[in-house]
Amino acid sequence: MLISYNWLQNYFDEKLPEPQKLAEILTFSAFEIEGITPLSPPSKRGEGEGSAGDTVLDVKVLPDRACYALSHRGVAYEVSAITGLKQKEMRWPQPEISEVRPLEVKVEAPQFCNRYTARVIEGVKQKEQPWVKGHLEAIGQRSINPIVDGANIVMFDMGQPLHAFDADKVKGGITVRMARGDEKITTLDNKEINLNDSILVIADDEGPLALAGIKGGKKAEVTNETKNIILESANFDASYIRKTSEKLGIKTDSSKRFENNLTPEFAGRGMADFSTYLYEMDKGIKVGEIFDSRPADSETKSGKCKVEMAFLEVKLGVFISPKEVEDIFARLELKFEKEGNGWIVSPPVFRRDLIIAEDIAEEVARLYGYEKVPESLPPSAKAKENNRFFAAKMLAKKVLTNQGFSEIYGYTFKPEGDLEIAKPLSADKAFLRTELFGGLKEALSKNLEHVLLDAEPVALFELGDVFTVEGEKTFLAVGIKYKKKKFNKSQEVIAHALGNVFQTVGIYEKWNDFVTSKTHETMTKIEEDETGMLVEMDFGKLFELSDKNWPIEIPDFKISEGGYKPISAYPRIVRDVALFVPSDCTAEEVSAVIKDNATNLLSEGPVIFDQFEKNGKKSLAFRFAFQAFDRTLSDDEVNKVVEKIHLSLQKRGWEVR
Repeated sequence: MLISYNWLQNYFDEKLPEPQKLAEILTFSAFEIEGITPLSPPSKRGEGEGSAGDTVLDVKVLPDRACYALSHRGVAYEVSAITGLKQKEMRWPQPEISEVRPLEVKVEAPQFCNRYTARVIEGVKQKEQPWVKGHLEAIGQRSINPIVDGANIVMFDMGQPLHAFDADKVKGGITVRMARGDEKITTLDNKEINLNDSILVIADDEGPLALAGIKGGKKAEVTNETKNIILESANFDASYIRKTSEKLGIKTDSSKRFENNLTPEFAGRGMADFSTYLYEMDKGIKVGEIFDSRPADSETKSGKCKVEMAFLEVKLGVFISPKEVEDIFARLELKFEKEGNGWIVSPPVFRRDLIIAEDIAEEVARLYGYEKVPESLPPSAKAKENNRFFAAKMLAKKVLTNQGFSEIYGYTFKPEGDLEIAKPLSADKAFLRTELFGGLKEALSKNLEHVLLDAEPVALFELGDVFTVEGEKTFLAVGIKYKKKKFNKSQEVIAHALGNVFQTVGIYEKWNDFVTSKTHETMTKIEEDETGMLVEMDFGKLFELSDKNWPIEIPDFKISEGGYKPISAYPRIVRDVALFVPSDCTAEEVSAVIKDNATNLLSEGPVIFDQFEKNGKKSLAFRFAFQAFDRTLSDDEVNKVVEKIHLSLQKRGWEVR
């Protein structure tokens, strides 16, 4: 949010710190300042007089302070509290009430409209005021017309969104109600929106005039020719505004403020300030009575909480004298009453973020100064018993990885399932998964494309959560896939691997015991074909069968000596070499020569995939792959390396085939 330094100065009789210094003060205690921009004089910028010699601060107001700080007045409150400079009360005399056309207002959806105020003002003569245009441009807003500009001036000044309807375009009274299913509205930016009964609108007798708290409509738009207006200053439910603006895809300065839980008190103040603005522009206006949906004798009460001295000391880690604490309360406009060794604290109505004692402690800490809080280590945590199920999962992972399986993490979101997601990222991710098979199958298929040898399998597993109508469960899925049927040993490998998992975790002594049990039938799914096998089981239920008294320790996972290495984003090139060597020559000797001459482009291999003897000679065949981390290799580049390998092999008297 852009804040005008000159406008901020209006709230203080004393001179504010210079912009750079002020930014430092605010950054350390309240906000992040993302930029400081001095503005040129209006003669050079073509702007109004209001921005002359000004400096604009780009203030990042986070959600925890947005209920009061999305305005110049809110930032001025923080400046006063942090620096101790006394903030002026900004109130102006109200215009006298005149007789105007009648205004009937009905609030039919009070659950979403906390307060609605409205009044008629007639005979408005719109006058351009240079300071208005200059100020709006300084804070990143464009001037529209004097009436709309006034609503924006007040909103950015005090934080209360306002709206004006052209009274001559309104048919009948004003009703705050839910839209009807067949209604539409064209917004001020000329977008037509189909409405339904979940959307709150401001309507006249003929239909919607505005999306409540979000955006106005074209029907009663205020233009330069408008002379008679209905002013609106309201307060809408924060949760409703956030959900509706997101559903409609419309985010505005108004919706941003309402969704951060503004106090209903601002509605009355906003109406008063807006009326004064119009009166200052044209003293001849006729101002009607204010309709207020809130009873005249009601008053918004702020919450109270008890704050003890001992509580502050424990939470902050430092003793702050009661006098200093009370001084901080006063600077923050917190009313307080002494009670025992603490206080009953009442925040001002606009501080909707202060609810519990911890909130008050945080306020005391930031104004006392975080730099004054001594450094200290938190108390050491008491040793807790290991979570046995977590330890069992870690052990299962370690056992499987030690046996050559690689772990995958599949997508939790799927196109089908038992539980649908309210707001999916896409149509094919609209449900939570009910099994692990789908992701494991896909991973096996994709990885098999990159296997160097037909006899080399892809062995993967996943240990993760699934979501069924019965609740969240932990499944284990293990799979092996080969390129060709003749090499398939998946059943033997998986049985051995799962047998080791069961034995380590204390479920069964071996896989065969599990397969012959009834547990196998109720907790396991197996899929098998000519080239592989997949097994999926309810690991959580299986663990319940383990010996509860057997202590499971969480394994210590250590990085191997070689550490991790990155995966190249560029494709690899696979090459084979076959040669005759003397019968006493080993595959390791040949492999060493290939490695020595393959340069640093060698990424995999060499792996021997064929071997036989003929006429007193031994035939060996190797496969290897080349890959770079910074580029795609060309065939010519790889062929030169392979030629170098061939020459080195031939120099040793070996015959390259």
